[in-house]
Amino acid sequence: MLVLPGLSFAQDTTAVVAHVLDTITPLKADRFIGVDSYNNLYYLKGRALFKAGNNQSIQFSDLRLGDISSVDLINPLKITVFYAETNTALILDNTLNEITRINFNESEPFRNVSHARTASDRRLWIFNTDLQRLELFDYQNNTVDSNFTPQPDIALAIAGDFNTCWVLTETYLYHYNQYGSLLSKQENKAISDIFLFNEKLFSIQNNKLFIKLEKNPQWELLKNLPQGSNQFYLKGGNLYLYRPDLISIYKLNLPKS
Repeated sequence: MLVLPGLSFAQDTTAVVAHVLDTITPLKADRFIGVDSYNNLYYLKGRALFKAGNNQSIQFSDLRLGDISSVDLINPLKITVFYAETNTALILDNTLNEITRINFNESEPFRNVSHARTASDRRLWIFNTDLQRLELFDYQNNTVDSNFTPQPDIALAIAGDFNTCWVLTETYLYHYNQYGSLLSKQENKAISDIFLFNEKLFSIQNNKLFIKLEKNPQWELLKNLPQGSNQFYLKGGNLYLYRPDLISIYKLNLPKS
């Protein structure tokens, strides 16, 4: 197990520059979620999730569940929609029809869950606030596949893929693998949110967008972006950035691994 000591998050490092590629059709949304391989746009408006593309739009909503807390598009055939207010996660197919409903109020044992993200075909990364820990939850069998060490702080955000998961708290940023091992633990000085796209970790710090490059302990500022840009998605090397009423597409000059 590798645990890194507290690392400073430099605000004046060499920047990664974003180059404007295009601005696409205006979009009126409460929150931009992302883009799939067919260039369909996903966004929230009111209590509904929308999928728009090819001059048509479909939507999903269940008003009984409250506001949508998060939507995970890592697998667009099995989209994870989480409702923190009612402690419930839904799995939707690519036409936004419900496949599975996971009501953590009815699970054995009962779980209070603050965050839920896609982990694999039948598993979710969830943060259990009763035990103050990350769990890899098999929702088909109602079992926890990996045990993680409890944390002293609540999770502000989690970001994961099929193999690893990052957990952000007020004091630290933790990185775990699917087997329950802690890969790193870094001091959090300014991060307010985290996102993971295509194995690239992004953070919001002081209303600016940063990226963590491979084998580099420091965060790199993304330059040439509008101020206060915090609704975005990375797909195919392109950064889709949402500002009120429009989406701009940028190309990032990321160094080769």
